[in-house]
Amino acid sequence: MTIENTNVSRRTLVKGAAWSLPVVAVAAATPLAAASTANASLAWTDSSTSLLALRVLDSASVITATALVTVPTQYTITNGAGAITDNATVTITVNRPAGINLTLGSARGFGVYSVDGIATAPGERTATYNTLPVVGNVGFPLTTWTGTRPVSIASNGALAVPVEFGLAGTNTGVSVSALATFPVNLSVKFSDGSTYTADSTISVPVGAGIL
Repeated sequence: MTIENTNVSRRTLVKGAAWSLPVVAVAAATPLAAASTANASLAWTDSSTSLLALRVLDSASVITATALVTVPTQYTITNGAGAITDNATVTITVNRPAGINLTLGSARGFGVYSVDGIATAPGERTATYNTLPVVGNVGFPLTTWTGTRPVSIASNGALAVPVEFGLAGTNTGVSVSALATFPVNLSVKFSDGSTYTADSTISVPVGAGIL
């Protein structure tokens, strides 16, 4: 009579369990990370109205306004359930002011000098004028900055990010004799594709002397 040995050693069982545990842990962590960025929101949450001293981007010049200028100075990412630890792609666009048509010569606009205390690099920024034949650049520039910033927010927490604007482009001697309101568009995109947007404005009254 033949007796078949059906016993499985403890070592075999333990070895099999050791291989299976990390797979389960990774599978459980991935949905949690993806869900956290989907619970966030974005808004501009602070601004300043003052006689601003504004840096001229890519130069050593600083121009102080002679009338009260209003600029957004901070945006906040508010998180829901689940922590966020990610590198986000941030884009800030400052559009041309509506209703002011300069047919000859160019004025300054606004660009991003720093985000979260980190100075923006020239290669991250663009400033584009409308261009006419013979005349060249006219009006105000449309500016865009795109860069990456680390985002670390606890579950149900918030992250306030300071932003400093500077002056972009050149003034060829034109005078701006109207209130100039520059629309500001903000976009924050996380690595999983979740994207949030928020809008604000920069307001420059007549006689500020900075454009």
